[in-house]
Amino acid sequence: MKTFILICALCMVVCTALAVEKAHVIQPERLAHYWLLESSSAQARAPNSGHNIDVPACAAVAYTVEKNGSVSNVKLEKLVPPGDLGKVAMQVVAGMRFVATPQNPGKDRISTYVVIPFNLPKADAPKPADRDVRTRTLAACRLTEFGKHADNVVHIVQ
Repeated sequence: MKTFILICALCMVVCTALAVEKAHVIQPERLAHYWLLESSSAQARAPNSGHNIDVPACAAVAYTVEKNGSVSNVKLEKLVPPGDLGKVAMQVVAGMRFVATPQNPGKDRISTYVVIPFNLPKADAPKPADRDVRTRTLAACRLTEFGKHADNVVHIVQ
C-alpha cells in the first residue's frame, strides 16, 4: 500500500511538471502581437569605468514573458563590442513588465529577445554616417538563429 501511494505521489509530481506550459519562441518584431511593455522599473546602473563603456555598443538579451507579465530567464546572448555593459542590459530587461494584448487572451508565455543600444546616435541623426553607425551596430546584435531549433517556435504567416 505504501508503494502504491508513493507511486501515485510521484506520478502527480511528474504530471504537474509536464503541465507547465512551454513558452512560444518568437522574433522580437512579433512581441507586440502578444505583449506590450507596461513599464520598466529597473534603474540601469552603468559603471563609471570599464571596458568599452563609452563606445557605440549593443546587447542582445533573451528573456521570457510569463503569464503575469513579469520577465524570467534573462540571459545575455551577445554584446558587441565585448565590454562591461552586459550587466546593465540585463538589469533593464529584468525590470520590464508587460500587459497582454487583446490577441493574447490566454496570456501565452513568450520567449524572445531585445537589443539594447548604448552610446549610439539617434535614429533620426542628421548625418548619414551617424545613422550608418547606429544601423551597423544594432545589426551586429541581431540573433539570426534565435528560436530556429526550438520545437515550439510560433510561425506566423502574414
